[in-house]
Amino acid sequence: MSGVLVVIAQPGSDGLNQAEGEALGLGRSLADALGEPLACALIGRGLDAAAAEAAERGAEQVLSADADHLATFSGDAVVAAAAEAVSASGASSVIVARGPNSLELAPRLGARLGGGCVMGVSGFRTDGANVEAVASVFGGSARAVYRMNATPRVVSLAPGVATPPDREAGRTAEVVALDVAPAEERVTVEQAAELTGPRLEDAKIVVSGGRGLQLGDNFDLIRDLAEALGGLPGASRAIVDDGWAPAEEQVGLTGKIVSPDLYIAAGISGASQHMVGCSTARVLVGINTDGDAPIFRYARYGITADCLEVLPELIRLARERAEG
Repeated sequence: MSGVLVVIAQPGSDGLNQAEGEALGLGRSLADALGEPLACALIGRGLDAAAAEAAERGAEQVLSADADHLATFSGDAVVAAAAEAVSASGASSVIVARGPNSLELAPRLGARLGGGCVMGVSGFRTDGANVEAVASVFGGSARAVYRMNATPRVVSLAPGVATPPDREAGRTAEVVALDVAPAEERVTVEQAAELTGPRLEDAKIVVSGGRGLQLGDNFDLIRDLAEALGGLPGASRAIVDDGWAPAEEQVGLTGKIVSPDLYIAAGISGASQHMVGCSTARVLVGINTDGDAPIFRYARYGITADCLEVLPELIRLARERAEG
């Protein structure tokens, strides 16, 4: 077996998103290091735009599992389709693009293929045919290196691990249509109402609040600063549990994983469960009254003060800059 395969489940009808582009970027780097070809498997419905973009971003082969029963995610069906794509491509390394269902897809695919799986990978080390996966552990405070001897090896990615390859207009790739029959479903999936609007995971600026806000009404300060900066609001699990913010705004181990250019943590202590969700931010700013709070171990910039005093001033400055 040889080759690198990027697996993308349910891409958008208009092409690939940032996370899917990042997967192709890291796949390209690994393929080049190993001297192997890069392929891309697309699983879903209406894949023409995604297939064209994958080719223009460097995939040498596109395997398309395009079927009605794959239009929405179902573990049994998508894992079966991904396994078929791995078999058809002969890939020895499989990269599952980050997405809402990658935490289910990657380990199940690894178990199906018998090659093992590493989650939250931020990069690879190669030595000849040997491949080691690097992943953050303990909320981003340390890194672990996993040597993956069995193939096909399967990984899922951390946010912001690579830059999407430049798009070469008109570039084409071999397209292989996969005929994947519906799998016997062991789990009943009820589709929730689809959320509209910008996604927290794609935001370039995120402003998050925690218990240091003291009252639920003070979360409006987080929303106001996020709006003034052109970003989105986030929240710690503690205040989501208290009803101060909705679950879709939660950042952390049991919430959203974000990798913005700027992450402001106001009144958040920096516990490992929260840092799992934001430790890959390019610039992290912590605001906390406790100068020994864990958040300051991660922050590039720290403000040791009451966030209720700092936030109004930041909102004023951000609005002045926007108006100027």
